[in-house]
Amino acid sequence: MKLSRIITTLLSGLPITLILLVFSFILASLIGLGIAWLSLRKNPICTIIAKIYLGIVRGTPPLLMLLLTYYGLPKLLLLIGINIEAWSKLLFGIIGLSVGWSGYLSEAFRSAYLSVDQGQYEAALVVGMSPSDAFWQIIMPQTILISLPNIQNLVIGLVKATSLVYVIGLVDMYSTATDLSNQNQGVYQLGIFVVLALIYWMVVLGIEWVFRYIQKAYQYVTV
Repeated sequence: MKLSRIITTLLSGLPITLILLVFSFILASLIGLGIAWLSLRKNPICTIIAKIYLGIVRGTPPLLMLLLTYYGLPKLLLLIGINIEAWSKLLFGIIGLSVGWSGYLSEAFRSAYLSVDQGQYEAALVVGMSPSDAFWQIIMPQTILISLPNIQNLVIGLVKATSLVYVIGLVDMYSTATDLSNQNQGVYQLGIFVVLALIYWMVVLGIEWVFRYIQKAYQYVTV
């Protein structure tokens, strides 16, 4: 089998992998921010809700979370009269990965926020800044900068987790590689998966470059 055919075939699954990565990260970040907000509130009920959510999500393997989302969520919502069985597998994949990664992102946001010296917030109020201005101009820029390395690692982990969507029948790069190997009775299996690993590596290198650029640009703006 020609190398060009292997590369072309595997790249046909790249758009699905990238869509899963981008939209899962966005949704997971939104959920994670909400859970982090609940964790940081001085409210016992909010704290308990956040701890239960984090315990369940972080204690559930990503593969199992995808299966629970695909097979369990439609049945759960059907109990309250909501039918989502017509939803695409891609949407279920995004939801499953988002829920699975939201717990880790929540902890990244929370730990970064707690790493910022809260005395700066109090000092900003003393010199006449409003609470909202002090939060968004003093605390948040530092929180984002501190959290970037952890977020980068989590995004890289999410890239690898996208390969798990084969369990719900979604065709991404990994599924395409497996199908191509099976079509050839595994004769070119090693070559196919080496090429697949190199493509994933290129995606990770791209992510690392993006985060380096963001970090440098952000440091320049906040200086």
